[in-house]
Amino acid sequence: MTLRERFAGAAGWLVPVVLGLLIAFAGVAPWVAMIRLNAEVRPDLPWAALATLVWLALFLFWLNGGGPPARWRPARRYRLRLWRAGGEAWSKEGIGTTLALIGMIALLGLAWILLGAPRRPPDPGQIPSTAYIVSAMLMGPLVAAIVEEAAFRGYMQRGLERYGPQAAILVSALLFALAHAGQGLTALLLLGPGIFFAGLLYGMLAWHTGSILPGIIVHFLSDLFYFYFGILGGDWRLLIVH
Repeated sequence: MTLRERFAGAAGWLVPVVLGLLIAFAGVAPWVAMIRLNAEVRPDLPWAALATLVWLALFLFWLNGGGPPARWRPARRYRLRLWRAGGEAWSKEGIGTTLALIGMIALLGLAWILLGAPRRPPDPGQIPSTAYIVSAMLMGPLVAAIVEEAAFRGYMQRGLERYGPQAAILVSALLFALAHAGQGLTALLLLGPGIFFAGLLYGMLAWHTGSILPGIIVHFLSDLFYFYFGILGGDWRLLIVH
């Protein structure tokens, strides 16, 4: 193998990984910055959530092939694989596998709530307003679901699938788990294996269905339930700030 062939092979692995990580950062960073600022500036208005909705819509539009440059539109749409009409995933033969994968993700989310949730709910005195906590509860899971599925199961995994679906799912799931290192080393060591396993399931779901849309829906609901039952302890009164 020549040096040029080795470089091309390394680039074939590296480009999807770098693209996925860049998309993950670019998609999540604006929300993180704005929700922190929203806690200080007009917390009675969920302006961070509204601004993030606009950003997500534009970001997803571009990732799916909209906007310039025109010559990359088919490639962007292919890598994102937001939706694929037809396919065998929802046929009589394939729907069992699809539902089994969704069921395993749901069970993993339940285990995460029972084992990985904080022992104490947040102090109500630390919550700026009802609008703030409700918008955070809804928008946080939505941002994570859309951005992480687009980044890891879309652009990254799709780009790596030329080397085989098993390798692509494994690599994207590993990097998906490592991307949660911002939660702290202790949290990563405790929750990392579960996040990695969830990444495997989401990756298999995207491969089996040919679309990241089912993963986005399940991911959003899983994170939403974790926020409400895990972080808030299922206490709706924490959502009402006087």
